[in-house]
Amino acid sequence: MKTVKLTEKQHLVLDELRKIGRKNAYRYVEKQAYLHQEDLRKLTLGDQACVFGMGGLSYQVAQRLGTSAPSVLSIFKALRRKGLVLREESYPDYQRARYWWPVGLAAELYAELQAENRVTP
Repeated sequence: MKTVKLTEKQHLVLDELRKIGRKNAYRYVEKQAYLHQEDLRKLTLGDQACVFGMGGLSYQVAQRLGTSAPSVLSIFKALRRKGLVLREESYPDYQRARYWWPVGLAAELYAELQAENRVTP
């Protein structure tokens, strides 16, 4: 597998996006069974299914890192060109913030939840 070089800021943004995705995957555990099952269904479908609703927005990441949203957006675009994040693609004519999701996180979270016996195979 090819290693991708990342700057310190790219690492920080990617790590924060992964934290947001992880938090969203665990959000409804033991609180709202139906909503948790819906998130699990998205995880089984893969990364693209998780982007909307479980991903992070540029201003969320910017607020957590204490930087500007435009700066985070440009980093997201660079990470996308490197194949490390996905951008929500639905409703292209609708002007609003887009969700972002780290590539490979859905499979990682599904395996993690399955190992904790929170998911039935």
